[in-house]
Amino acid sequence: MKRYIVYIIMVCAACALLLAACGPKPAGPAPQEPDRTPAQSAPLPEKVSGADLIRERVWRGESAGTWLPLLADVTWEELAEPVREGFDCVWEACGDIFSYVEEQGQSLTEEEYQILLSHVQGLDGAYAEGYNGMLYDLYVLNPACFARIVLDQLPPDQQEAALGGLLYDWGYCHDLDGMDRAGQLALLTARLEADRAGDLAASPDVMRFDCQGQSARLLPVNVSGVCAVSYTSDRPEVAAVDGITGLVTAVGPGEAVITLHFEGDGENRDFTCAVACRW
Repeated sequence: MKRYIVYIIMVCAACALLLAACGPKPAGPAPQEPDRTPAQSAPLPEKVSGADLIRERVWRGESAGTWLPLLADVTWEELAEPVREGFDCVWEACGDIFSYVEEQGQSLTEEEYQILLSHVQGLDGAYAEGYNGMLYDLYVLNPACFARIVLDQLPPDQQEAALGGLLYDWGYCHDLDGMDRAGQLALLTARLEADRAGDLAASPDVMRFDCQGQSARLLPVNVSGVCAVSYTSDRPEVAAVDGITGLVTAVGPGEAVITLHFEGDGENRDFTCAVACRW
């Protein structure tokens, strides 16, 4: 009898343990959202494309210099394909490119110019406006390289897009608002044909500022060998210039002329830049 009672007790204990195991679990901490910092990477698809690699590197926050060569075979439309919720790869990539151009300055290579100038198409709205502004920066940094690629290397559709993109800021700085588009493009093309020769010059040849404190640099271009440059302003109350760096800063309304004095290549030369401050 005692043996049966022991059996019954053992069975009851086993049932109690089983019920405890199957019953509701005690409440634990709520699951956390995955960390979406740029350092985190997501699994790449089995077949990796150039667009996949660019998206991954942009997501990681890598410099545009690490993935820019891949852009040569990728379109903006491919980069725009949604992969991560809330992540606009085209917007982020454009921002990275703008930062890279600013950081590299006149050290940008001809290959990088080729890639950037062949990717004007496929953007619209704020994306296109920002990219067009970057095109003007590319032109100012190296007019000869810009001109050679646009006039000699791009197919007609890409050439038209690059010229149209550059015209936004170039035409604004040269005060061409009263001229029709065909006339503006003719002037711009003629200027690029002159730039293509690669003669020693100062860039840009004009500046236009809309408010006090705006600034831009005047640069010597197509320089070979060791040189020395200095800068002066004929009206520092309108536009001041750093005599060493060439940084021009808007001070007050009016017009001024900045002179770049160049010594090198066995010659001394002066180049001027017309500055308009209008507000």
